[in-house]
Amino acid sequence: MRICLIDPPGIVKGLNTGLGYLASSLIQEGHQVRVLDLNNNTRNIKERLNKIRDSDIIGISVKSSTAQIGCQIAEAVGRKDLICGGAHVTIDGYAFLKTNTNFKLGVIGEGEETLVELVDAIESDLDLRDIKGIIFREGEEIVVNPRRRFIGDLDSLPNPNYEVFDSFNGTIVHYPLVTSRGCPHRCIYCCVSEVSGRRWRSRTPERMIEELELAKSKYRSKSFEIVDDNFTHDLGRAKKFCQLLIERRLDMNWACYNGIRADRLDEELVALMKESGCNTVSIGVESLDDDVFDKIGKGETLEDIRRAINILKKYKIEVEGSFMIGLPGDNLKKTISSIQLCKEMHLNKTMWNLFVPYPGTRAWHWVNTEAKIIRDWTEGFHFGAGIKPVFETKDFTEIERIRAYKLANTKCKGYFALINAEKSLIANAFNITRLILKYDARNVASHIFHVLKTAVEVRHRIREYERIL
Repeated sequence: MRICLIDPPGIVKGLNTGLGYLASSLIQEGHQVRVLDLNNNTRNIKERLNKIRDSDIIGISVKSSTAQIGCQIAEAVGRKDLICGGAHVTIDGYAFLKTNTNFKLGVIGEGEETLVELVDAIESDLDLRDIKGIIFREGEEIVVNPRRRFIGDLDSLPNPNYEVFDSFNGTIVHYPLVTSRGCPHRCIYCCVSEVSGRRWRSRTPERMIEELELAKSKYRSKSFEIVDDNFTHDLGRAKKFCQLLIERRLDMNWACYNGIRADRLDEELVALMKESGCNTVSIGVESLDDDVFDKIGKGETLEDIRRAINILKKYKIEVEGSFMIGLPGDNLKKTISSIQLCKEMHLNKTMWNLFVPYPGTRAWHWVNTEAKIIRDWTEGFHFGAGIKPVFETKDFTEIERIRAYKLANTKCKGYFALINAEKSLIANAFNITRLILKYDARNVASHIFHVLKTAVEVRHRIREYERIL
């Protein structure tokens, strides 16, 4: 069958590894697949959508941050038999399908096996009720089938196929690498275990190296990024991977922008990471207030985080810190204290996000029992100029949460969290200048240097968004 998969435009750029794996799995079974990569190529969207309307099957990948634009794309396609999948559909698929009638089916969880079986069922007109891992519309009813078991042997999957992406031009300079799936940890705010399971499943170092060697020889990749959440969960596996990178002399710089756990790092691993080409690591700090941190169930300590950051700095690996505003027990005073402690850590980069509760998490239950709901969770945004808190408490109001977000990202020079991609570069520069003068006027000179340093990338992002529907 002729299948088209669509990745909607979003703030976070990069190849959609999930669609890459779906494409290779479908092609392996003899189907014709193309991926409309609207996230990395926003030119001529209407014309490109017109060309795919005659596909036998059209599927759209949906994250919570791209759900709105994904629905707009579905409306533009103009069909009522679309398939949706992705993290957002996995955690709230019933509600999504119920309110968006352009979609007839949804894939829940990992899609490699499910989508192949679903396509075969559609082609042969088989009963959809027999397919695990889907939800579908049947008249006025939405049917939710039992979940499918997560894939145990990740090495059995074919390498992701990015050649069928319409953004592919023969090279992938910065290659995205998936090394594992699932998360055994119990952070109260995180939905990863709901999306990809609580059991950690990994690829072997040899299989990962094989994919990177192919990327380097075939796509002329110069660097790569590990995009999963738990690369270092098994220290021995992580060390073996680094050793193989060194032994095979791949000579590729790499990073863990998606983050690694501080309690799963030791000095031997960090030394190997550095020697094998790692230059940047992100650490999920969330909050530097002891009371807030102790309530989020990360299973590690602030001392673990400080220790890991110090080791990474010792080996001259850049450290980015990820923080969250508005977690249970948080308030404006505690956030201001966290900002000051953050600045004292001298991280290379920080990102302060607004906490948005996801269905199925323990934090979701806390919000629905202890807080005042302001708007539906799907209307909330973690970052961006248009942030909208989903809830407030008597100790941390909506206005205070917005103020804390702007204060934190201004003082810590997280300008990308403050840009409005729908406005011009001049308008964004004016807004950021206004925030600097309001929240951090003492350090104007330092801000000028950093604004100029990042202006080119900000301009690029704004121009990309100007091409979006």
